Amino acid sequence: MTTEVPHRLHLGCGLTAPEGWLNVDGSLQVVLARRPWLKRLLVFTGILPPKQAAIPWRPSVVRLDLTRPLPYPTGSFSAVYSSPLLEHLYHDQALALLKECHRVLRPGSVCRVVVPDLEALVGDYSKAKAAGDVNAASMLMESMLMHDKGPRRGLLGHFYRITAFHQHKWMYDAASLMQMFTDAGFRAVRQASCMESAIAGVVEVENPERILAGQGIVVEGVKET
Repeated sequence: MTTEVPHRLHLGCGLTAPEGWLNVDGSLQVVLARRPWLKRLLVFTGILPPKQAAIPWRPSVVRLDLTRPLPYPTGSFSAVYSSPLLEHLYHDQALALLKECHRVLRPGSVCRVVVPDLEALVGDYSKAKAAGDVNAASMLMESMLMHDKGPRRGLLGHFYRITAFHQHKWMYDAASLMQMFTDAGFRAVRQASCMESAIAGVVEVENPERILAGQGIVVEGVKET
């Protein structure tokens, strides 16, 4: 008996991995979720902190290196959703991934992306600076997550330094993200509101905390028929 592959693609799913979506993430936790014996070994040897080992990743999540082409045929999906992801890629990698999203979508289908709002972060910095807050620059750096405040220790810290995936590589405002969608081939590109989407069932994957109160921006684009 064969299992039907979901026709909605969810990139950078993290712990939000609902049924009816093909949930994809690049985290090492995806591997450990399928190999509990390895997780126990890493905790026992002190490589993996118990707190991280307790994070409930679903074994059904697919692990992919999203800096490489998507391993799916052209026109496979009726929707692509991503949050948080693009900010963890270099600009050129993010553009290449958006082009891949365009390729794997069916004509007339929608790609929706959520990223942190650079304009809002800079606005908060400017307000804090104008108010005389001497920590304004530090707060901006911490909110942008471009680098850790200090080096991580141990073998896991060495792994994080090599991959640097948890750090943000490039940040966007609405205009720059919309332009990237256009450069990737999408049309009818627009900035969208939280939970307001042409994608059926977006409520299953969207986290309002990443969007509301200036936390993030949402952009949708359509693959032309």
